[in-house]
Amino acid sequence: MTDVDTWWREVGNAALVGTARRPVPPLPDLGSAQVRARASAAPREEALLDAAALGAAALRAGRRLPHAEAPDSAPDDRRPVAPRRAVQLLELVMTQPPAGAAQRTGLLAHWLQAADDAGCRVPHALLPTLLELATGTRDLRRPTAAVVDERGRWLAGLRPDWAWVAEAAAGADARTASRAAGSSPILEEWARLPSADRVSVLAAVRAHDPTEGRELVAATWHTDSARDRRAHLDALRIGLGPEDEPLLETALDDRAGTVREAAAELLDALPGSARALRMAQRLRPLVRRTGMLGRGLEVLLPDEPDPAAVRDGLGKPPPRRSARGWWLELLCAGAPLELWPELTGADPSATVNRLADAQAADALAGIRRAVRVRRDPHWAAALLARGWDPALVPALPRELRERVVLKRVDATSERPHEIASVVGAVDPPWSPDFSVALVSRLRASKLGSAMVVATMPHLLAGLDPAALDPLERWLASTGADQTLTTHLRNLLQFHSVKRSISEAFR
Repeated sequence: MTDVDTWWREVGNAALVGTARRPVPPLPDLGSAQVRARASAAPREEALLDAAALGAAALRAGRRLPHAEAPDSAPDDRRPVAPRRAVQLLELVMTQPPAGAAQRTGLLAHWLQAADDAGCRVPHALLPTLLELATGTRDLRRPTAAVVDERGRWLAGLRPDWAWVAEAAAGADARTASRAAGSSPILEEWARLPSADRVSVLAAVRAHDPTEGRELVAATWHTDSARDRRAHLDALRIGLGPEDEPLLETALDDRAGTVREAAAELLDALPGSARALRMAQRLRPLVRRTGMLGRGLEVLLPDEPDPAAVRDGLGKPPPRRSARGWWLELLCAGAPLELWPELTGADPSATVNRLADAQAADALAGIRRAVRVRRDPHWAAALLARGWDPALVPALPRELRERVVLKRVDATSERPHEIASVVGAVDPPWSPDFSVALVSRLRASKLGSAMVVATMPHLLAGLDPAALDPLERWLASTGADQTLTTHLRNLLQFHSVKRSISEAFR
């Protein structure tokens, strides 16, 4: 009740500043006149201790609802409860996280995803604790809403601070509907979703059905704010394909510059688009071979763009950038990569070397941008041979990607400030071989403790269970390095529990 809440805050204030400066507030009606009479006659210090004990007990015991009518009964749950072993692990993670409180969110997210994939729900007894944790951790809200089922939503509706469940559940329902064969979110429901929930719903729909996701964006395009239009375009990166080109061409004429910029960036990833051909036509006369054998290369800077080129994205350069150099970079980013062998008569590796020799840094920057979004492995390998760029690594095939990163780890084994971006270039989950090899290299480093601290977020997200035995052996030999011991122990506990969670749902 409100008077109890106010009284409890005053008790806390009295404890904070001391009873000599602030009197202990009299007890509210907790159902016992005898207790109130005794408390009123006690010395100030005893009265404060009595108030703390009685208040804590009252809060644990619960409170009467502020209205006389009882709420409607909860609907029947639609999902079966999670397996017993999984429930035990959930309770352990919530109340006594094995790898420490800092890692609880990661383990909870893994449990919630595993439960959702298995079509299970959280047991009723654990709903209050889970809802409290998700209330304080925004990243847990949507996965929590997906598995609390009908009883959880009913319970959340009884407390204002759990109101987020209804909105998050609406997004979860839309995502679930999009996964069901032959079903799709109703456009009216999409239009009613809060802006904050739309992007995650759109991302889930695009992952399952890119056409359906594009139709959702188009349905409200003319009524959405510029901020929402930009956010929805960013979500189209998932499953981006030639079918998205008409919508992106429309966005090139948008009244908001941020939307036009996003559309141009997305079209950079479509080398078969009409815009790519237009960019190629503008780039072609700027590149020519030199030398008797045609093995040299000259790249000219473009002139002032005409209105059509401005529409395609050749606008005002960023601060401290040459305008003509910026336009050249954008032309190279938008044109098909296949144009370069035609212009240079060489493969990607030789072309990159010739551009470097010609000091065409702006052209190389544009090619690099194109390779990042198009994930071309041959051009990525050619550029990486000239210098490290973690953004290019995802374009390589998995096995080559891991080899390249391990080679870079060897080159940065004494530079903890760089190692995190290197290791992070391999998206999780990692292969067993890469996981074991990386642990071996970290252990061999003279700065092993600092290297583990720097890469800890990636080790938590990516390590394969095959690396647990090498971690155990490393932990047994850490000696007096308490920082390293603590981090290795937390890492082992995290992955051991994570593996147990996965096994509990099988």
